[in-house]
Amino acid sequence: MRKGSRRKMAPFLARLGCAVLLATLTSMFIYHSNPVSAVSQTGRHILPSRAIATLKRYKSTQETSKQKQLQLSISLNLRNRAGLDALIAAQNDPKSPSYHHYLTPQQFTADFGPTQATVESVVSYLKGQGLTITSVAPNNMLVNAAGSVATVEKAFGVTLNDYQVNGRVVYAPTSDPTIPDALSTTILNIEGLDNLVRYHHATLTQQSRPATGPGKGYTPTELRNAYDVNALMSNGGTGAGQTTALFELDGYNPSDISTYLDYYHLGSPKYSNVLVDDATNTPGDGAVEVELDMEVLSALAPDATQKVYIGPNTVPGINDTYNKIVTDNLAKVVSISWGICELYSGDAELTTLDNIFAQGAAQGQAFFSASGDSGAYDCRDGSTLAVDSPSDDPHVVGVGGTNLQLQSDGTYGSESAWSNETYGEGGGGGISAHFTRPAYQAGTNLTNLNRETPDVSADADPKTGYSIYCTTTDAICAQGWGAVGGTSAAAPLWAGLATDMNEYLSHQGKPGLGGASASLYALYNTPQTYSAYHDVTSGNNLYYQATSGYDNASGIGTPDAWNIARDLLTLAPGGDHGSTQLLQNPGFDNGSQSWTEHASGAYEIVDTTQAHAGDTSADLCGYATCNDSIGQTVTLPANTTKVVLSYWVYVSSQATGRNCTDALTTRLRTSNGTIITTPQKLCNTQASGWKQYTFDITSALARYAGKRVEVDFHGTTTSSTATAFFVDDVALTATHS
Repeated sequence: MRKGSRRKMAPFLARLGCAVLLATLTSMFIYHSNPVSAVSQTGRHILPSRAIATLKRYKSTQETSKQKQLQLSISLNLRNRAGLDALIAAQNDPKSPSYHHYLTPQQFTADFGPTQATVESVVSYLKGQGLTITSVAPNNMLVNAAGSVATVEKAFGVTLNDYQVNGRVVYAPTSDPTIPDALSTTILNIEGLDNLVRYHHATLTQQSRPATGPGKGYTPTELRNAYDVNALMSNGGTGAGQTTALFELDGYNPSDISTYLDYYHLGSPKYSNVLVDDATNTPGDGAVEVELDMEVLSALAPDATQKVYIGPNTVPGINDTYNKIVTDNLAKVVSISWGICELYSGDAELTTLDNIFAQGAAQGQAFFSASGDSGAYDCRDGSTLAVDSPSDDPHVVGVGGTNLQLQSDGTYGSESAWSNETYGEGGGGGISAHFTRPAYQAGTNLTNLNRETPDVSADADPKTGYSIYCTTTDAICAQGWGAVGGTSAAAPLWAGLATDMNEYLSHQGKPGLGGASASLYALYNTPQTYSAYHDVTSGNNLYYQATSGYDNASGIGTPDAWNIARDLLTLAPGGDHGSTQLLQNPGFDNGSQSWTEHASGAYEIVDTTQAHAGDTSADLCGYATCNDSIGQTVTLPANTTKVVLSYWVYVSSQATGRNCTDALTTRLRTSNGTIITTPQKLCNTQASGWKQYTFDITSALARYAGKRVEVDFHGTTTSSTATAFFVDDVALTATHS
């Protein structure tokens, strides 16, 4: 079954106003776990298909058109997964020398990614079968291929048929796909062979609680008061200098975001798009979800940079979008409001996603995912207990839902687990059928051998929803201002708080949350100076009852942001290591702000000609006799122990010779312009698409701790050639003790 990914905004609760959206499955298929692979009797290896058992009760209408084009995602197994798990555990152990020492994407690929030889063996087979390779992921985890149904059938030994399922035509294989035995330990999963899942919107209802925001939803001020965010923000936790990624499967209206920001005085827009697999920022049925995410994140972390990753709502698109977030490694916090019942995914796809999230964890990225809006019955059949993916993943923080009540003065009152039996709604939570319980998930009431969700919670009941502004085609946006609930509002709330905490902790010379899960549970299962969570002890999620301590209705509780931030200061022993991105506006999303530029041709260097992730980059040269530069001056922390410089470069050249006539030189300079070191010189002969370069410059800057240094990019061309050097997503990361 092709995994869609539904938006996890809750269904609406009354009839007359704006409230929330919940995407639901058109066809309610239950998939039981199958072995990832099995040995056939023909010298080929079987990869069990989730679609076979489901479609037994449906009669095929015809063979799928042989000319139909399919997009496939072939996921490969990691190397040394046990070693990766051990590394992540050490990175989260305050007593380990590896504590908060994270990998770069290049280090991860070198240590744990499939080898180039492995990739080439898969590519060779696919090409030999007539398939076209459309991309290979930078971490070698995903190989995307395209071809006609006829070609795909030949490559994997299947026949694809069409079926009428709940009023629509779907295609799927009639037997399990197979691969050569030689690739049996290499290929983990093949997605794109079927398109069984489709989603639609729920009905429109009204908020039942009066609130101060237009549309009757909670305002940014009310949310900050409720979750003790004001003290955190006044102490340097507004998201400044931080980047947060939003995983999205639809577009949005920028004017809606601007209206929200202007109305609530949240500052200028600080977002940019990263479009994956030919996706576009075209608002569709799910646009309200995207706008909810962006607006809630802005309410809680108004100074953070938002990277909006938009991909297609197909399994290949979903995998590629998650993988893009991880391989870019630009954001240390990620918000996810899309998902699907775990039982629909299948073991192989769940493992594919887990490999991606594990890389993110090893790089110090935290993922906050909505746990679903169907309570304990995520498959939405009202009887099968199931949890949501990807909030079920051990490397993801699952965010459940509550009903939030404020005091008359606007401060925190009380919370109960969210559920509504009439509409079959509630915060997702329960026991994973696939993942075992990770070691960090310990403490009172955590006894099941399998992974338990959610981890944490926040307001999600549509009766106590969030004020948003949207003018998309969805009925919820008919009046502009509305109130929205669902765990897809709670997830960006937590992501915003984590972003604020990372900034605050960096100012204190402390490590950030990293993957977050281990730190959040450490605050739960060990005594702390401040009370980090509101323990939710009443209500249920249609099955599991909230109780004292951890429960599957609300997790370990809802946040007291300021208390969590202060507790995190003392979580690690003295001498712990933290990492700080020293550059402001590293992706040039705010033009040349914080950078000093010089162009001999009097051009604006920051433009939209060729961007890596977002809309803009630094465009040096591209004309003859060029002498361009762009740089930023920062102060190294006095207790700096390590400095790493990384950036992405795209070289486009008209020069045809083999000589280095045009060059981009990366320089570290003192505040008066003296060159300290030159990590790299790129020439016109190295023309290529976007590539990331990473340099450990600790030794070169050893004498400059506590001093100001400049990162500078200098482009030159001759009078007869014109090479353009594009630079984007620059990071100067200082590790300090």
